[in-house]
Amino acid sequence: MTIRITRREAIKAMAVGGVGLLTGRRALGQQIVGGSSSANGRWRRGMFHMHTYWSDGHAFPEQAISIYKELGYEFLAVSEHNTFADDRQQWRPVEEKESGWPPVVTQPIFDAYKEAFGAEVETRQEDGKTLVRLKTYDEMRRKFDEPGKFLLMPAVEITQVLNGINVHLNYLNLPDTVPSVKGGPLSKKITDPDLSVSSLIRQNAEEVAAMAARMQRSTLLMLNHPQWVYWDIQPQHLIDNPEVRFFEVANGGSAFAPHPDALRVTLDSFWDAVNAFRCLNGAPLIYGVGSDDTHYYFNRTPEQRLADAWVMVRSESLAPDALLAAMDAGDFYATTGVFLDDVAFDTSAKTLRVKVKAEPDVAYRIRFITTKRGFDQTVRTVDSPAEKGRGARQIPVYSADVGKTVKLVDGTEGSYRMAPDDLYVRAKIESSVPSGYERHFHPDVQVAWTQPYA
Repeated sequence: MTIRITRREAIKAMAVGGVGLLTGRRALGQQIVGGSSSANGRWRRGMFHMHTYWSDGHAFPEQAISIYKELGYEFLAVSEHNTFADDRQQWRPVEEKESGWPPVVTQPIFDAYKEAFGAEVETRQEDGKTLVRLKTYDEMRRKFDEPGKFLLMPAVEITQVLNGINVHLNYLNLPDTVPSVKGGPLSKKITDPDLSVSSLIRQNAEEVAAMAARMQRSTLLMLNHPQWVYWDIQPQHLIDNPEVRFFEVANGGSAFAPHPDALRVTLDSFWDAVNAFRCLNGAPLIYGVGSDDTHYYFNRTPEQRLADAWVMVRSESLAPDALLAAMDAGDFYATTGVFLDDVAFDTSAKTLRVKVKAEPDVAYRIRFITTKRGFDQTVRTVDSPAEKGRGARQIPVYSADVGKTVKLVDGTEGSYRMAPDDLYVRAKIESSVPSGYERHFHPDVQVAWTQPYA
């Protein structure tokens, strides 16, 4: 596919002048988790999952970062597959047309890059071709960071395919690639009938924790897109790994439709299944993150997203430790377009309160969700045959007791006091605005998700 970019689009988009594996857990306070913005900082918009020419994205890092910064994001993590952008000798040839994977640098995107960044672009000639150097994370950080205004964080996406199952995890704030994938392909294929998905995730978590300890830096590990390609990750994989405290509740959906015998298997039901069984095991709740997983930045098709899902973190400062501590405490929400004024959980009254930052002429519904003690733990499986583009799957279907809506509020404010038999409570806020994105396992309307509280 040839990408064509108009001069107007290039100038508009490119102008730069325009795990809970924390080293220390944040104190939650005696009464209120969350609370007012004045007491806990303010909401800050961020993105933790995106790609550039360093792996399989279709843009230079400066282009990608510029776009998000202009959109009002305050913190960003460019998470390349099995790669950290620290090699100053990464040169890419400029080609006329798209070809292969990972994508080549194409002339239209290179031209837009030169127009926006001018003398900063480094090129050389080799065998009659123009080669362009990719800028490193440190170079990008020096260019774009603004104290109190914008933060670029290091990140890597551990990318593996185990016996045909995609196992992807992002980790933040560690400027290196974990040894198990460092120096290898962008997607590491593992064939080992004795290695389970749960065991591989555990190995990844241990490796990230060891790196964080060695570097003496806080970090965050999240499980990416469980619904992609088609439920490659199952709830049991995260029930087995309570050290993984975050997962993507919104990441682009899937090309494959739900199985007709497993229609209630959604990312929300996945989340509730993990948390219901974690509660039984006395394990930490898992939190939901929204991400774009952006690969395309120009001439996108309806299946390619940008600014579709993100996180809003309530933090006292725009610093890695402060942001990660707030997320470790659950003081953030995921969203595809709904903004919240406030989220607060009173730990003594066991009450979750939500207030929407309402838009004119938009209707809202606040859905409070829980699973009760003594829920039906039965899990049935549905066989889903292989289709072009994915293998056969056995889909676990949990009982209707898992993840029940216990209160609906039509409006912009709502609260729910936990009953004695509630294991946890979370809220999902649905708006009347269509999402404009029609992939399966993606909300039809713009929504926001609070974290679960107990």
